[in-house]
Amino acid sequence: MSSNGRPSGVIRVDGQETIAAAALRMSEHGIGCLPVTDEGGKLIGIISERDILTRVVARGGNPRQLRVADCMTRSVVSCPRGTPMHRVRQIMSQSRIRHLPIVDGDVAVGIISSREVIADQLAQDRKMRNLTIFALAKLAESRDPDTGGHLERVQSYAALLSRQLLRQRHSTQIDAHFVRLMYTSSPLHDIGKVGVPDGVLLKPGPLSKEEFEVMKTHCRKGAETIDSVLARFPHAEFLRMGRSIAAWHHERYDGTGYPDGLSGEEIPLSARIFSVCDVYDALVSKRVYKEPLPHCTAVDIVTGATGKQFDPSIVHAFLGCRARFAAIENRHEARMTAA
Repeated sequence: MSSNGRPSGVIRVDGQETIAAAALRMSEHGIGCLPVTDEGGKLIGIISERDILTRVVARGGNPRQLRVADCMTRSVVSCPRGTPMHRVRQIMSQSRIRHLPIVDGDVAVGIISSREVIADQLAQDRKMRNLTIFALAKLAESRDPDTGGHLERVQSYAALLSRQLLRQRHSTQIDAHFVRLMYTSSPLHDIGKVGVPDGVLLKPGPLSKEEFEVMKTHCRKGAETIDSVLARFPHAEFLRMGRSIAAWHHERYDGTGYPDGLSGEEIPLSARIFSVCDVYDALVSKRVYKEPLPHCTAVDIVTGATGKQFDPSIVHAFLGCRARFAAIENRHEARMTAA
């Protein structure tokens, strides 16, 4: 608040200003409505683009001569600063309005639009979706106590490697949305392990040939599980990517992987990216049957599998951000130790 009692830094318009000034301010800030105040900052109404179009332009009025106070909507609903967003949504719905002024006492301190309310609702929905995905993936991981922190690490690795590929302009498939989907979807990669018997999943040592065949079924089981959800929500992009990762993250670039023996670019890009992240994490993590390998050794192993297990261009991107892989691994290790 400035020394004269008027709010500072608030996008608003004085009732005595011209319609042209209000329109210019809306244009400069990319907004469709402004709170209207008196000279002391007190809310006296609102002026919107629609008001200007219907009450000025359509009637042939001169925007440079007409005052905002002559064209504004005077009877307005407002809400106090700090009102929770769910209450803001309720007020706007009940009052059937698209813009809601925010006040501190009777002084206008801002305005919120229905567009912002919808964006907040979508963000909350995404947050709940991500939490649900992670909770389901954690349920699958909880059957194997030897993989503590695996989901969190590979999720971070997947986003990091995708961003690196984006910076290198690797593919037109990769944009900021793709990176977000990789982060959201990657925890679903081993969800099929809920269908693997304990005797195989929890065996404290190398698997026999027969047991390994059973373990390999987790890819198809994961894909089938996600397919059952996709049948109801076919347009859910994060599920489609999650299915690709779950089904094919054990495929190999040379075609010798499983479950379908895909090779090269037959393997979806998301699965090729995740494959590097998953193997790196397995190498640097402790298991009941092995000790963790040093970061440099893991990098050498990944590099040595270029063109065999891994897509060469993705390994190239991995090498470009390998120090950040190590930083993520060290950060998670520190958290686990502190816990």
